[in-house]
Amino acid sequence: YEIFHEGIRILGLKVVERGEFREDVFRTLTEQCRDPQYVGLDVKAMVAGNNVCVRRYLGLVEKFGLGFVEAAGQKMIADSEEKARAKLRSMPDGAWASRTYITVPDRKERKAVPMQVVCSMTKRGDELHLDFSGTSPQTAHDTNSTLPSTLAHIAIALTNTLFWDVPWSDGKLRPVKISVPEGSILNCKFPAACAAAPVIGGILVAAVCEATGKMLFAAGRHEDVTASWYSTWYEGGPGYIPAGHNREGVRTAMGIYDIHGSGLGATPARDGVNTGGHMNIPSGGISDVERIEMQYPLLYFARNHNKDGSGFGRFRGGLGTYRIFVVYGSKDYSNDFKPYGGIPQGAFGLFGGHPAGCGGLRAIFLTDANFFALVRAGDYPAQIDDVIGARWGELYLPEGNPGRVSLPELTLLCDYVASGGGYGDPLDRDPEKVARDVKTEMTSAEIARRIYGVVMDGENYAVDRDETANLRRQMRQQRITEASLLGRVEKPPNGALKGTLRIHEYLEIGGNGYQKFIRCIRCGHVFCDAKDNYKKYSLRRIVPLNLVARYPLPSGGEYLGHYHEYICPGCATLLQVDLFCPALGGAEDLWDIRID
Repeated sequence: YEIFHEGIRILGLKVVERGEFREDVFRTLTEQCRDPQYVGLDVKAMVAGNNVCVRRYLGLVEKFGLGFVEAAGQKMIADSEEKARAKLRSMPDGAWASRTYITVPDRKERKAVPMQVVCSMTKRGDELHLDFSGTSPQTAHDTNSTLPSTLAHIAIALTNTLFWDVPWSDGKLRPVKISVPEGSILNCKFPAACAAAPVIGGILVAAVCEATGKMLFAAGRHEDVTASWYSTWYEGGPGYIPAGHNREGVRTAMGIYDIHGSGLGATPARDGVNTGGHMNIPSGGISDVERIEMQYPLLYFARNHNKDGSGFGRFRGGLGTYRIFVVYGSKDYSNDFKPYGGIPQGAFGLFGGHPAGCGGLRAIFLTDANFFALVRAGDYPAQIDDVIGARWGELYLPEGNPGRVSLPELTLLCDYVASGGGYGDPLDRDPEKVARDVKTEMTSAEIARRIYGVVMDGENYAVDRDETANLRRQMRQQRITEASLLGRVEKPPNGALKGTLRIHEYLEIGGNGYQKFIRCIRCGHVFCDAKDNYKKYSLRRIVPLNLVARYPLPSGGEYLGHYHEYICPGCATLLQVDLFCPALGGAEDLWDIRID
């Protein structure tokens, strides 16, 4: 694809000229769309917003004079810069790194291809440097970002996490230096297609937020730390862009914003919000089901929290939502479709938390003559497990993975949205919280036992504390048995170490007067010199994603990566869970925390 495939390119036309609304230009824009009224209202709303800004800004000039307003503007920018620099000075000097993944369609092979975003963040004094070397090259598809889009997404990430209390202006980004390789998916060369720039932008935001979160933790600003808001267990299958006519014969266009019902990341103190919003659009909202059913040829059977959708951890991420709905009242409905990609996207957990939950199903099911009989009997699919069998329909995999697929009336669709990453070792989670989540169908009994090590009475969800403690001991021992020790400190330090800086939920830097080391806060195990990568001295267990997944990929394909679990050799605490995709290479044991 090239940018010329993405529709007509219009540069520099004025919708309003010398105070007059240009109806010809307006119609030229809106008549390119399936829903001219929808787009037209959006354009006029932007014009109205600009008019309000102009009127109020000129009002300031009239009241205070042009010189004062210009000086005040410069003062606001300078103040923002100083506040941003002061915030950076409160952080320890060091470097933090992250790596997030996405899958994109290969238009020739019609299969999902993994891509990565690598972020290396260095902080010195009152300046921050972000380097994205190692990020995948631009694609032949439309999942590319131009440099302006990339800079905008970096601004979003830093505003949401680091500079949230700094007034919005150019000043807050003056201390930030950014290096983005040209020809990468974050800085594509013309005429690369880039319609999906907001998608790759979300993966970029996650990468920046992971590095920023770890820096904030080392600075003691734990209330500002959060795991990913953009975790998706896998991509592919039916997407979010419908087309066709509704029951009244009106064309339908994109406008279903269930994706804004994403789960938020876990924090050092609490679980993530289950349906809190979207990292890139924190003030966005989802539409009422009734409104969607009025406008689109769709009927919802369920829109609920996505069981096992959260990144697991001492505090779990927000679940996000799933939905089950049926095409109804349209003979020409179609939906976008992507080949299935078997690696979590935009996902990261913190300090032992899982990057993403393994629940959720995104698939198409063709119903049969039994459909109406079941509905008339008062039955309907409310849970994902209801549609996995053949009772409600047969799984449909379009041959050749076309970009769009036409779907007959009464086709069932299932999908889910992004969720939040987890925080901390899942075996540290309060068993009563796990039991409550199982009772409220937020966590499955399988995950409660397999990931959290919680044993319950199957009828009343009462925790068996003795059996839970015994199972958790066995799971910690299993971690040690199944993992490999990557390195060993040749000479452990003599004498007691005095803690100097907590850099991780379970790790701190301690010194004995001559040298500084990284050690476990829980058991005191010394990993390495403070200048080294603690992961290289941890136990590492490689866990294939298919062993984590609750459901196989609907395509029957293989997952594309695995988890690297880093474990304390002394107490078997889970320190970090990293995604790794061998096909893309890069550092196996990503050095994510380096303190000067």
